[in-house]
Amino acid sequence: MSLILNDESIETPHVSPEMPLLDFIRNQRGLTAAKPGCGTGDCGSCLVLVGEKAPGETQARYRTVNSCLMTLADAEGCHIITPEGLNGEALSPVQLALVEHGAVQCGYCTPGLVVALTGALLNGESPVEAAEGNLCRCTGYAGIRRACEDLDTQFIRRERTLAEAAVSGLLSALVAAASAGLKPLAEEKRPTHGNHLRFRAGNTDLGVQHAHQADDATASIRLHRVPSLRAITLHERHVSVGAAVTLAELRQDSTLQEEWPLLGHFLSQFASPSIRHMATVGGNLVNASPVADLAVLLLSMDAELVLQSASQERRCSLADFYLAYHQTALRPDELLTAIRIPRNTDVSRRLHAEKVAKRERDDIATVNSAMTVSNGLPGCFGEVRISAGGVAAFPKLLMATSAFLSGEPVNAAIIREAMTLLDGEIAPIDDLRGSADYKRRLLKHLLLAHVLALYPELRLEDCLP
Repeated sequence: MSLILNDESIETPHVSPEMPLLDFIRNQRGLTAAKPGCGTGDCGSCLVLVGEKAPGETQARYRTVNSCLMTLADAEGCHIITPEGLNGEALSPVQLALVEHGAVQCGYCTPGLVVALTGALLNGESPVEAAEGNLCRCTGYAGIRRACEDLDTQFIRRERTLAEAAVSGLLSALVAAASAGLKPLAEEKRPTHGNHLRFRAGNTDLGVQHAHQADDATASIRLHRVPSLRAITLHERHVSVGAAVTLAELRQDSTLQEEWPLLGHFLSQFASPSIRHMATVGGNLVNASPVADLAVLLLSMDAELVLQSASQERRCSLADFYLAYHQTALRPDELLTAIRIPRNTDVSRRLHAEKVAKRERDDIATVNSAMTVSNGLPGCFGEVRISAGGVAAFPKLLMATSAFLSGEPVNAAIIREAMTLLDGEIAPIDDLRGSADYKRRLLKHLLLAHVLALYPELRLEDCLP
C-alpha cells in the first residue's frame, strides 16, 4: 500500500492493512500529536485530515476523520495530514485563535481540535459545528467557542478562499503538492487472498465492535473506495444516492437541500462531524439498528433500495427491507448499491423529524421519528407517512396510523385518535435508554410534535389526550 503522509510519499509493505491508522502514524512513524482517547470516534483527539481525489477532478477533497476507526488499508492512495502537518514557522490562524482566546489548557485534545477547525476552514463550514465532535477534558468550552466565532468572522462569513485565508502556508503547499501527486479513486480490485469476503464502508460501526486485527481468513472489499458507489445522480423522479456516499456528502447535496429543506438539519443530529465524514448511507441502512436515524428519515420519504447480485438487479422498498432484529431482505449474494430518494421539486411534501436522546448531539436515540405529508384538500391532511425507531425490533413505517391520518381533517380530535391507534403498532422493550411504557408515551408526544410543526394553527392543549 502507498499513501502520502504530510509531505512524504510512503510505502507500507510490511504492515498489516488492518492496523488502525492512529497506531500506524504514532508507532510506526513517530507522529504522536494525534492522541488515543475513547477508541470509538467520540472524543476527537485522534483526528486527521484525509484527502482524496475523485475521478475527473484535479483538486483533492479533504475531510476530518477519526484515525482510531480508519485502518491503514482505508488510507490507501490518500493524503493524510496529521496535526504535525499543520505546523509552520508561525502559528496558523486556527492555532493562533485557540491561544488568543484561552482555549488551550492541558493540550491533550488540542491537536484534534486544530484539525477539526482547519478542516472547517478548508471546506467553508461552520467552525462551531465542526468542533461538535471534540471533547475537551479540561472544560475549556467557552474559550473554544470564542475561538470558533473569531475564525467564523475572519474566514467563513467573508468567504475567503484557501489561498486568501492562508490557513497556513505549509498547509497550502501540502494540499497543492498532494493534489498533483494523488491518483483518482479507482474501482477496487477483488482480493485474491482469504477464505471469505467482507464488504466494508465507513467502518464506524465495525471498527468499534471488532478489534483491528489482521484476519487471513477474511478479505475486505472497501466500498467507500468505489467511485460508482460514491456518486449522487439526479433523475427525473428520484435522486440516486450511492450506497457508499457519506452522511456528510448526503447532507451537502444541493438538490436534496432544495427539495427537502430540513433534511440537512436533521442529519446534523447524526453523530459527530468526523463520524458523518466516514459513515455511509448504505451502512446505516444495512446495519438495521432499531434506532437508525437515517433509516427512520428515509422511511417517511418513501425511499427505495437498489440491490445488486452478480446476475441481476432488483428494487426493494425500504419499508419492506427490514424483517426482524438486524435482519433484512438482502440476499447472501446481493449488495446494496444505491438508494432512490423521491424528487420533491415543488416542495409540496413536507418533512419533519424528531430525535430524543440523552444528549442533543452525538448520541444514540432513545426514540426517533419522522413524518412527511403532502398537500391535501383545504383543512385536510394529504398523504401521510410516519416512521419511528426505538419502538420495535427495527426501524418501522407506521402504516396503520399513516393510512388513518391521510385525507382526514386536520383537527385535535383526529390527532387524539391517531395517538391511540399508534399504540397498537409498536412493541418497545425496556432497556438502558428507557422503559417500554416511557417509549410508548414518548412516541405519542413526538407524533404531536410533528403535527404541530407542520400545522401550527393547531393548539397543543386541544390535542393532548
